[in-house]
Parts: sequence; structure tokens; C-alpha cells
Amino acid sequence: MGTWWGNLLGAALSLALLMTVRTTAVALWRAHRAMTAGIRPPRPPEQRLDLYELAYLHGRAERVVQVALLRMHAGRRLEVRRVSKRSIVLRPLGRGPRDETERTALDLAARAADEEGNVPWPLRAWDDEPAIRALRDRLVLDGLQGDDGHPAGVLRRSPAARRRLEARNRHDTVVRWLPAAAAAGLALAVATDSYLPLLGYPPLLWWAHRVKGRAESAFVGAYGVTAAGRAAMKAAESPEWIRPGEPARLRHLAIDGPKILSARHPLHEPEEPHRTDPPPPDPEPRPEPVVVYEGPGLGGL
Repeated sequence: MGTWWGNLLGAALSLALLMTVRTTAVALWRAHRAMTAGIRPPRPPEQRLDLYELAYLHGRAERVVQVALLRMHAGRRLEVRRVSKRSIVLRPLGRGPRDETERTALDLAARAADEEGNVPWPLRAWDDEPAIRALRDRLVLDGLQGDDGHPAGVLRRSPAARRRLEARNRHDTVVRWLPAAAAAGLALAVATDSYLPLLGYPPLLWWAHRVKGRAESAFVGAYGVTAAGRAAMKAAESPEWIRPGEPARLRHLAIDGPKILSARHPLHEPEEPHRTDPPPPDPEPRPEPVVVYEGPGLGGL
């Protein structure tokens, strides 16, 4: 059984490890509940997507910018002129942009223009633009778009999600160092000839890993468009989705991109260059026939 003070030291070490694991486990579950407490039911398909939301679900930020520019062009608030196969020139007309997304599209075009004012087309865009980020966050909170593997309805940048990540990292660190702590307990047991406290380490290690596994399995993440988002996209394909006075071309562009525009439209998608097949290799030269000439026989000599 060992010495009483050896058992006391071993029990104190195992109890300290138990309290450390329990503290990080409780903090992890509390952070997880706080993160998921704000999740609301996903937006039903009957609740109409707006044009920019539909564009983002189909083509992300770049498609949103394309819809904004076409909307301004269709409303005669933007002049678009094609200057080459892959560049355009933009000139706002009249009252200019009507919303923040249109202003973002014009700002992106101004930043991408060269010294002569030529803008590359299609115009590149990313989620870090404030207007597009706000649009994406709304889709995430409505359960239509996943946010980099986080549960549907949870923003990756939200304070609750960051606290949950910090709590998970603390618990993972404790679990990672538990075998080393158990080895220290074994060394203490050998030094004091007191092995009874070692009986607590197997269940402690099993419980710590079980908490970690349950926490990971409860973290059901979503990437890209969710099932609710796909249902909303499907609902947008019905004829009733288009509002009176709104060109149907905008809906088609949001879904399929500039390829639906005719080649005469200044915002049409440039065709990919045709790849020419390499010429067939020259045939290998046929070997010359080998002729063996034997001189006249010497039988008459």
C-alpha cells in the first residue's frame, strides 16, 4: 500500500489534475451553450431573398458586384463601354448609386482601373468589403450560409464563437499534457513506493478524452450554402419571385452570371480563348531496306 505521505502526495496530484480537467470541461460546455443560444431557426424559403442575397449564394462577392453594375446600367444610371475583350470603362450618370452595394461596386472599379480608366472585366471582389461582409453576415445569421465550418447561424467573428474557441484550446491543452502528468504521478509512486493513487489516472484520461470528443461532435459545422439556403435559391427560380418593374435579366444574372448576356452587351462575359490542339508529331522515317549483295560465286575457278 505504500507510505501514508506517499499516498497523500499521489492523491493530491491526481485530485489537482481532476479539478483542472473539470474546470476546463465546464468552461468549454458553458462557452458552447452561450455560442449556440443565439441561433434562430433558418429563414424559410417563403421569405423572399433580395437580389444581392441571391447573387451571393450563387456566386459570392464577385456576382454581387456584377448584379449591382448591371442594375445601374439597366436603370440608365451607369454608362458602360467595352474597350477591349477583357476591359470596360464606367461612367456614372444621373443620381449615381442608390445603395451601399452599388457604391462598393463603383469603388472597386475605381481601385482596379488603370491610368486610362480601363477596368478589368469580370471585376474581382472579396468578402472584406463592408457592404458585402454585412450581406454575408446576414445570410449566416439567417442560416442560409455557413461560416467556415461553424454551426449554421453562428458568425465565426462573433464574441461567443471566439470564447468557445478559447475554451476549446484550453481544454485541448490540458488533455495534451495529461499523459505527462500521469507519468509524473507514476514517478512519484515509484519514488515513494505508493501505487494506490495510480488507479485514478485511467478513468481520468478516459473522461478527459470523452469530454473532448463530445465537444467536437456537438460542433456540427456548415461550409458554403446550407440546406435552407438551397431551398431559398430554389424558390427564387419561380416566376413569382420577380417583382413588377424589375428586369428578369437581373435574376438570371444573379443565378448564372454574365454568360447570360448577349455578346453585344458591354457587360457580357468574355469567352475563354480557344485552345488549339498541337500539331501531330512528324511520322518517324521509315528505315531504308537493307540490301545484301553477294558477289559472283567462285565455283568455276
